[in-house]
Amino acid sequence: MQQYATTTNREEIIKLVQKKFEASATVSVWQKDPKTEQRTFLCEGKFSSIDTYEGIFMVDLDPGQMKNFKKDLETYFLFEAQGLVFKTRPSPYMEIKNSIVAFSFPQSVKLKELRNHPRIYFSDEEKRIVSVRFSDKNSAGTIAVFCPIYNISKSGICIIVTKETLSNAKLNEAIEIQGLSFFECFADEVKAVVKNARVFKKGFATDDSYALGLEFKL
Repeated sequence: MQQYATTTNREEIIKLVQKKFEASATVSVWQKDPKTEQRTFLCEGKFSSIDTYEGIFMVDLDPGQMKNFKKDLETYFLFEAQGLVFKTRPSPYMEIKNSIVAFSFPQSVKLKELRNHPRIYFSDEEKRIVSVRFSDKNSAGTIAVFCPIYNISKSGICIIVTKETLSNAKLNEAIEIQGLSFFECFADEVKAVVKNARVFKKGFATDDSYALGLEFKL
């Protein structure tokens, strides 16, 4: 089964949608009856324009199918080749002009997992903690912290760190992680390098938390 990763980060969602505009991608668009779950509207659409300030994007739908389109229903979008899927609603502030419909940006999107190794995600109830040691950029010492795991695969891990830790750690040097023996492929201690960092506001995280993506040095 194809794995999908979900993001709720607004900036990331906007970037993903903008990329589809740049690629002039065709998208499958459909609606479902909320009671029967049967599809009541289905067509291919083409992106028309985007307004990130207003938080909307415009899609040109099939004029022959518009009689079945309901502006008060959730609408689903699938870019099959690119593996992006999400649902949203038509913008209540915009008129439908011919077959061009304005939609609000979605609150979350699912993106096909393109990594060689699938990721395992941990919920609040399943939360696992690892001990992480960074080099301190303000001294010759180290910063030792305990970090929740957001997800993990054979090739990398995403941990949650505070803004303070992120500000004081050397991110261009190898990082030591302890406590991975629960994951069958690893010894208890591994080294990793930073690949990316983003604001994280979900579940056990606080407003000043960051998701730090690390690649293992195996």
